[in-house]
Amino acid sequence: MPQSHAGDVAPGWFARLGLAIARPRWALALAGDRANAGRSGSDLILALVLVVVATQLRGLATACWIGGSAGLVFAVRTLTAAVSLHFVLLVLAALLVFAFAGAKRSLGRAFDLACVAVLPLLIVQLVATVALRAAEFDGVPPVMAWFVPAVGLGWMGALVALAIRPARIGAARIPPPPGAVVRPARRLGWGLAAVAALGVAVQAHWIADHLEFVRPMASGDEAPAFALPEIGPTGALGPTVALASTRGKITVVDFWATWCKPCLASMPRLEQLARNNPDVAVIAINLDDPAAARALFTERGYTMKLLAGDDDVSQRYGASSIPHTVFIDGAGHVREVVSGAGPDLAAIVETIRTSPGRR
Repeated sequence: MPQSHAGDVAPGWFARLGLAIARPRWALALAGDRANAGRSGSDLILALVLVVVATQLRGLATACWIGGSAGLVFAVRTLTAAVSLHFVLLVLAALLVFAFAGAKRSLGRAFDLACVAVLPLLIVQLVATVALRAAEFDGVPPVMAWFVPAVGLGWMGALVALAIRPARIGAARIPPPPGAVVRPARRLGWGLAAVAALGVAVQAHWIADHLEFVRPMASGDEAPAFALPEIGPTGALGPTVALASTRGKITVVDFWATWCKPCLASMPRLEQLARNNPDVAVIAINLDDPAAARALFTERGYTMKLLAGDDDVSQRYGASSIPHTVFIDGAGHVREVVSGAGPDLAAIVETIRTSPGRR
């Protein structure tokens, strides 16, 4: 157990965050003290809020602009994507600590210790995301896609191993750490807050320069450009297909997922539309599993263009619920936006074809 000294200082939230990074034994000892029961959980929630605001401001701004129930759904989806993995790993870490805690095991203490162990994942995510966005990277470089999660998971695993000892000791009373430990930890915590502030500033600048990517798309707008990979015969991602390649044709863009029953119900009508109208480009953008999407298309003989979607494109097209179908005229302007599987797709296409708005 870490030893205290004269001049001990009770650490605040920023200091406790810094301790989890620089002095994890102290952070875990404090979390395991039953006098601090539940505090590490509150610390983790605050850290999650900090990271979400610093890394997901674009999605949250889009949700606020959409407003209403659709905006709420979009916000929930954004938040779920951002934090769901952390909660799964928190439960797994707590169960591991509990399993190895011995006779003095306590599920509450195990969760308190696991909350400290999960913090490295948030820190790595925060620093990597802000660094990439500040450097104006478009997407995540392939090496970072595996390196960053590996660092976070490895760091978390080391803290889980360290958490077993305080879990086995039981409800020992831990005095505050010495000031020589708290002060640098507090500075480190404030440094992470500065990184989060930079993340907010970078995203706010991007939003100000790209309002057309944040505000909801409406009829009459120019359709947001995209270039998405085509899903190949085995589910592998192939060359990108740009929306610009369909210019001059009426284009129907449908956002869907394999788990969405209304989406699957609308697929035969989309396929019929594509087969009966060679002058219409029908693009199905899958939002979940490319391999499962291609298998379904192969099984049912669908000939529509099948692309793998991403969060940016679905956000720009306002696909807060699916199926979400966008009709674009030959000049590249949005003419109709349909949510759900009910409307007569062929009738909408015919209206666009015969209306003077199409050039």
